[in-house]
Amino acid sequence: MQKASLIYDAKATLGEGPFWDYESEQLFWVDIDAGVLHCHYDKTKENTQWFLDEMIGAVVPSGKETLILALESGIARFNYKTRKLMPLGILENSDQNLRFNDGKCDPNGNLWIGTMHKNLKPGYGNLFKVDHELKETLQIKNTSISNGMAWSPDKTKFYYIDTAVYEVWQFDFDVVKAEISNRKAIFKIPESYGGADGMTIDREGMLWVAHWGGGCVRRWNPESGKVLEKIEVDAPHVTSCCFGGKDLKTLYITTARSGMSEKGLNSYPLSGGLFCHTTDVGGFKVNSFKGNL
Repeated sequence: MQKASLIYDAKATLGEGPFWDYESEQLFWVDIDAGVLHCHYDKTKENTQWFLDEMIGAVVPSGKETLILALESGIARFNYKTRKLMPLGILENSDQNLRFNDGKCDPNGNLWIGTMHKNLKPGYGNLFKVDHELKETLQIKNTSISNGMAWSPDKTKFYYIDTAVYEVWQFDFDVVKAEISNRKAIFKIPESYGGADGMTIDREGMLWVAHWGGGCVRRWNPESGKVLEKIEVDAPHVTSCCFGGKDLKTLYITTARSGMSEKGLNSYPLSGGLFCHTTDVGGFKVNSFKGNL
């Protein structure tokens, strides 16, 4: 059995959205419900937090010491050295039932970001794209729990998860226009596995999917729909994963305590922690947002 190791007992309510900053050797991730931006510095094993005044659905890189945050109120730029936070006037949100959930940048540096109902109302969310000119466009409408974006190594496919439907979707991706088309479900997730949550892709084009309620990350072949590996995690609600480390072979894994009973937390006290596992196959450097800020 392969099992992930605890790095940091963060006790996050809803740990999510990790990405590895290759140049600074830091892992950034968020606690959505608590409004906390986390950073794990690999060399010293030090953990730093920045406390925001609102939910933070996702974080992506955008140049040296600069991050893009999907706050409840809209998209903002954050310099983590100066702690300067600047709203960008993009995807501004005044709906108190709505928040952002999961976001990543495509190979061209456009931001893809999803929304969802705080109480999981079906079809309440959408997936948007924000391009270099900071123009926002609707890409997938009426989603429920937007999650798990990844682009194939050859940049011709876009993979996407709406957790509520227990499927992984594949789209054709036009890398020149940064457009998606021809949606199809490439494999179903058995409900007994737990819902498909966050996701990353490795150098062989295999998908690593975090399973909410499943206590693990599974490596899936997108062509056959077969499970190739399973990484057990000492937390039932596994939320997302990404590749990091100098060789990009360390799989970092976020988890959550949200929705767990006192009995469940007693059984899995490390829930909400940050975990890692060394893999045989590595991933890719994260794409940064290249908007004209």
